[in-house]
Amino acid sequence: MREHLIGYVLDALEPSERAMVEARLSRDPQLQRDMEVLKRGLEPLGVDKAHYDAPIGLASRTCEFVAVQTKAKPAPQPVTSVSSNWSMADMLVAAGIFLAASLLFWPAMNQSRFAAQVRGCQNRMGQIGVALANYSNLYPRQLPSLEVDHELNHAGMYAVLLREHGLMPRTHILLCPASPLAERPEEFTVPTREQLIKASPQERLDYFRQMGGSYAYNLGYFEDGRYHPPRDLRQANQALLADMPSGTAEGRSSQNHGGCGQNVLFGDMHVKYLTSCKRSGCEDHIFLNKEGKPYAGLDRNDIVLGASHDVPLAPSATQVPLHATP
Repeated sequence: MREHLIGYVLDALEPSERAMVEARLSRDPQLQRDMEVLKRGLEPLGVDKAHYDAPIGLASRTCEFVAVQTKAKPAPQPVTSVSSNWSMADMLVAAGIFLAASLLFWPAMNQSRFAAQVRGCQNRMGQIGVALANYSNLYPRQLPSLEVDHELNHAGMYAVLLREHGLMPRTHILLCPASPLAERPEEFTVPTREQLIKASPQERLDYFRQMGGSYAYNLGYFEDGRYHPPRDLRQANQALLADMPSGTAEGRSSQNHGGCGQNVLFGDMHVKYLTSCKRSGCEDHIFLNKEGKPYAGLDRNDIVLGASHDVPLAPSATQVPLHATP
């Protein structure tokens, strides 16, 4: 049981393991004392929780240090603040081991939690991909489409349409576990089309900002003066969905995973984690069109994904007569 205490203190256990530890703590005073000792020992590490890579060769240098210190003669004056027969040399060895272990443990723990969040996000994207594929089965080769000349032409409408067709009974899959929105799920809702139409201007803006969840959806593209909504092409390089882009970060890189990258769902339904905002093997930016703007693509190869409140066409151009292709 004691081997689970570190994981419990760091909130790194599975729900079943956490419940087991809590049940044992409720009836084991000695385990409670052990946990308090552990918490006090870890307090100094809480000063800086940033991620740092362990220095190269740290493990081997630590082993050498321990080997040298264990051969050293005990210091003549015992450390009075420590019980038992521990000497200063013993304390130095223990401190060195503890420091080395912490430098190795914390990055590993952070990486493990980061990887778990990425996988959780990918799993939810896969479930959305199934919903999109089912939509395409209802309307062959079609995906939820935006209407450029309609007041509800925001990217988050894909979620409204999936829900409207009964293809998304559990809307929580629209929340990436690592996104800020997932920290307050009670504030998230996918409205119906009727709710959007009847909403006040402010309520409608609030819906637009969050109805697409933590993800960005394909805005379609323009070609020869016509708007083309996304279609189900089942292509491995066709980005359909991604972690929501940031409105402030350089290049609009998503903040769902600490700004380190974003998951992307492609047309053949595979999900890949990209460390840049460009599709693998090409220069196409998934959040900006060829003019560097967050609107629909300028040709069929210019794929752009928009956050829930994003629109295919710049507001200043909404009066330009356009026709959506089926």
